[in-house]
Amino acid sequence: MAEVTEAAAAAKIAMVEISVAAAVIPAAWPIAQIVYFNQCDPQTMITTGGTWLELSEQLGVTRDQLESAVGTITAEEWSGDDRAAFGKHIQAYDVQVIGTQVLAVTVGVTMICVGMVLFCLVVAYVVISTVLAAFAVFIVAAAATVVGAPAAASAEATANSFAASAGGVLRGIEAMAEAVAAGGAAAIAGAGAFDVGMQLGSGNTDVLKDLVQATVDGLDNVAAGFLSKWERDFVGYGIHSSARHAAGPPNGPGYLMYGGSTQVAPAGKDGDGDNVYGTGGVVDNLWGRVFGGDAWNH
Repeated sequence: MAEVTEAAAAAKIAMVEISVAAAVIPAAWPIAQIVYFNQCDPQTMITTGGTWLELSEQLGVTRDQLESAVGTITAEEWSGDDRAAFGKHIQAYDVQVIGTQVLAVTVGVTMICVGMVLFCLVVAYVVISTVLAAFAVFIVAAAATVVGAPAAASAEATANSFAASAGGVLRGIEAMAEAVAAGGAAAIAGAGAFDVGMQLGSGNTDVLKDLVQATVDGLDNVAAGFLSKWERDFVGYGIHSSARHAAGPPNGPGYLMYGGSTQVAPAGKDGDGDNVYGTGGVVDNLWGRVFGGDAWNH
């Protein structure tokens, strides 16, 4: 079983904390969505990125050793057509290694950069979730007594204000992570194309067969990843609407569009004007798909 890193464990704890907080503090629901969407393991990403960079270094050492080995054989010791053919073969091999080096560096740097931004995001939402959970515990405890009711109301107002401000900070970091990931993905695609071009240009036509085989071998992971993301988005947009995929007519308020699927009343006001938060949005979503309308006023 893979070892759970500190960052991954902290992300899970934050999910529990923000769930508790959101049950008491309405403004915490958008933060719960961000925490849910960004459950991740940035430490493993950074470590894996470092492994890719180590691979690039090893390839560089291999090139240097190969160059040194070939350089020890002088023209007086070996010359002729065989030596020329051998030189061309080694040169082609060197070009192929360079292409792989570029790809390894690009993947490594991208994973480290994305991992570092996500690490900052995890740290931020762990701190915010802990603060809001503490607010929630105080509010519940204070509200349980007549004397403490005014303090509970004041604390809830403060907590809602804090959650609103904290949500803006988290959305900023989240947007940065998305931008870095998108740029990194484009860079990796370019580096991959460069690597394939270098391989083909140096006479390694087997790279196309390897590329097709790798694509086929990865189809199960792609399918699993797609289904996981669909499930994550379905539930996540049921936690609270960030309005990023708000749909206009004919659906109107209370609906979200994600890709080709429409979610019914994921949060906030549903189709009948009722407040629906948290898992209630997921219930409405399922009910609307099967029976139409919403689950609470059918």
